[in-house]
Amino acid sequence: MLKNTITIFKKELLDTLRDRRTIITMVLVPILVFPLIFIASTRLQMSVMEREQERLMTIGFVSHDEDSRIKEFFQMQDRLELIIMDDEKQLEQLVRSDSIVYGLYIPAGFGKALENMEEASISMFFSGTRLTGKDRIDNLLARFESMIISERLEERDLNQSFIKPFHTESINVATGQEMLGKLAGGFLPYIFIIFCFTGAMYPAIDLFTGEKERRTLETLLTAPVSRIEILMGKMAVIALTGLVSALLALLGLFVGLQISASLPDFIMTVVMGILTVGFVLMLLVMLIPLCIFFAGLLVPLTIYAKTFKEAQSIVTPLTFLVILPAALGLIPGVEYNAITAIIPIVNITLATKEIIAGTIHVPHYLMTVVSLIGLAALSVVFCAKWFGKESNILR
Repeated sequence: MLKNTITIFKKELLDTLRDRRTIITMVLVPILVFPLIFIASTRLQMSVMEREQERLMTIGFVSHDEDSRIKEFFQMQDRLELIIMDDEKQLEQLVRSDSIVYGLYIPAGFGKALENMEEASISMFFSGTRLTGKDRIDNLLARFESMIISERLEERDLNQSFIKPFHTESINVATGQEMLGKLAGGFLPYIFIIFCFTGAMYPAIDLFTGEKERRTLETLLTAPVSRIEILMGKMAVIALTGLVSALLALLGLFVGLQISASLPDFIMTVVMGILTVGFVLMLLVMLIPLCIFFAGLLVPLTIYAKTFKEAQSIVTPLTFLVILPAALGLIPGVEYNAITAIIPIVNITLATKEIIAGTIHVPHYLMTVVSLIGLAALSVVFCAKWFGKESNILR
């Protein structure tokens, strides 16, 4: 039986590797998409930040107060144009219409409040749709505030400790690896789970629905091998392509991180330290049964479909059922415990976060592995029964 299964596996794998769509989804997309994303996003981010810091910022200014200190302060700043206006309502309209970027309104009594050491107020108009630039005007206002505080302290011959009586020293007890795992580790399994499923999807459609369309499945069934051998050979190819796609996605991610110039050195040190033999082995122990489980989900659907188009329309919505539990790992507060350790896909996301952080609880990890193996076994049994019915194969 094993010899026949291996023969079918080799034959189907060769046919799969000849399919251009499979090569694109299994190899090219996962290994190229991350380096390209990181290069493009890094350069775009740096370009936007540089342009934002260098460009001339226009600020509408309306003051109903005689004190001119804040006006003079802003006029002294580089790459800043202060447009003097009379009406604060016009100020709001111009900001809303993007004619000016920001607006400042100084009410009457502002300077007097400062002199009397009372709390004064300033209105700043801006559009929340602008994601960059507001930090520049916030920093300027903070500098002006510090200047006023310094003047008040100097008048009374006081030092900074008068308004800041103590200093808090924050001591982070978490290591860089723990922080990376807990805060960003959910992104990694989210990626390889998606590629694991999509990498298995097209081979599954081609090996079953495609053969039905080409009318070669009936010929294969007449060969002197059992149906379970045919099924095992085909499922092994589907699981293998999903596994390879997931591993290539991880490789592409690490390559993208390596060539990205925007990440701090300590993060790169932690990331490269994670890529160990132990990490890869623990990941493979979970990924292999997951790929078999995905194959078990895809095979019945692709057997049921009559045409390639029908198979795509049936299988594609299943992607969202895979994405949703994978995305739970990105939600703060979802912990890896005895319950989440047995929830399919969610358990892989959370377990991977713990492995990256170096805080994996071995009993929970074993529960995850056993539950995944059980799901994989159930999916194989179901596929065997489904594939054994003539009405499903010859539909």
